[in-house]
Amino acid sequence: MMITDARQASYTTIRSDVAGMVPMEAKRILDVGCSNGALGRDLKAADPQRNVCGIEFDPGFAQAATKVLDSVIDADVNLLDWKAFVPGQSFDCIIFADVLEHLVQPQHVLTHALSRLAPGGSVVVSLPNVRHVSALWSIFVNGRFPRHSRGIFDSTHLRWFTYLDAQQMLEDAGLQISAEAFALRWRDQGGGLFNRALNKLPASLHSLRPIREFLAYQMSFRGETGAAADSTPQVA
Repeated sequence: MMITDARQASYTTIRSDVAGMVPMEAKRILDVGCSNGALGRDLKAADPQRNVCGIEFDPGFAQAATKVLDSVIDADVNLLDWKAFVPGQSFDCIIFADVLEHLVQPQHVLTHALSRLAPGGSVVVSLPNVRHVSALWSIFVNGRFPRHSRGIFDSTHLRWFTYLDAQQMLEDAGLQISAEAFALRWRDQGGGLFNRALNKLPASLHSLRPIREFLAYQMSFRGETGAAADSTPQVA
């Protein structure tokens, strides 16, 4: 797969909403689809005692990540043997930041990843929201299912998720959602005064159904085994 400049930028942009979901007490972190290691580098900068292991399919990204993470496995997550890699090690937090939508069987991968989660650990998942207003415009007004080099309709996506789909996937894996965050955007492109104004809305408004369902471009969740869901979602 050829990685265009637009796609590379979307894969390597630091996601503060995802980083904010990782519990501060998490010391052993697995970043699935770690790209060039930018997220893990920030997590280690916040706490130098953290050990961050990455899994990355693209050899170039994997090589770059080895310079900033503690260890990197160059592997296809679709084929990964979750019991065999880094034998004997469990993780306090496992991150899937914009990864599951690229997989053939995301539910299968998420469920098997839990076998490597330490007791009391958490999983952080970020997904694009296919119910975003830009998708509605493309499909129902223009009548086309778009394919782009980045974003909700990245041409390498194999699966698409709404808010309820994402919730169901985590719950079916045995996770309870303890926090949520929504990166709001009016159109497919980021930036601009209106998008900045959207993200300055009070946190209590981000989870309102019309905003969450149609203006959330990215959805982030923290799930825990046996944890009670937090009624006050975090916001990007």
